[in-house]
Amino acid sequence: FIEESLGCESGAMILDLGCGTGEHCVSLSKRGYQVVGFDLSLSMLARAADEAQENNQKLNFVQGDMRDMTFEETFDGVYSWNTSFGFFDEEKNAQVVERVRRSLKKGGQFLLDVANRDYVIRQAPSLAWYEGDGCICMDEMTVDFITSRMRVKRTLMLDDGRTKEIEYSIRLYSLHELGKLLHDNGFRVAEVSGLTATPGVFFGCESPRTLILAEKR
Repeated sequence: FIEESLGCESGAMILDLGCGTGEHCVSLSKRGYQVVGFDLSLSMLARAADEAQENNQKLNFVQGDMRDMTFEETFDGVYSWNTSFGFFDEEKNAQVVERVRRSLKKGGQFLLDVANRDYVIRQAPSLAWYEGDGCICMDEMTVDFITSRMRVKRTLMLDDGRTKEIEYSIRLYSLHELGKLLHDNGFRVAEVSGLTATPGVFFGCESPRTLILAEKR
């Protein structure tokens, strides 16, 4: 889905913004793209580098804050996957979009994948359990309807009996808010999808994700 959406030619420069453990970076590199993985977490980048090495892929991973990126017209395409966007306040989130615009070549594509606000608020509050690497994870999710932020309290129950708690919040955007944010920062929305299986089709509040493709103006 990422490859088809960005529509870049083989050998194109692509930025994975918030790359995490780098699985998408490795996959695209195998398809002939020059991929840069960008993330704040050194531990995630270390795992990404291991993944690349295990797959015999030469990738460039950069540690940094997406608000402070300094790339200038470097990439043919940028993607931000799995709600890596929205952790900051309104001004800083807009700053990230502007940094993405600056990093793209003229006519470059930006694919943004975030949780769909209208879907999430129908599920809130919620409690979810799942098994992770060596732990059981419980997520308690609530939504502040005034600020439109999703707040998650994550409890990790480790195999050795220890418990860890992590809390974070993400700004949830409706489709029209995302469109305005992108337009105000130099993009033209080209396509909106609700699922990777249905490119170009958005099901409103029934779509768990908002996958929005925008072109640098």
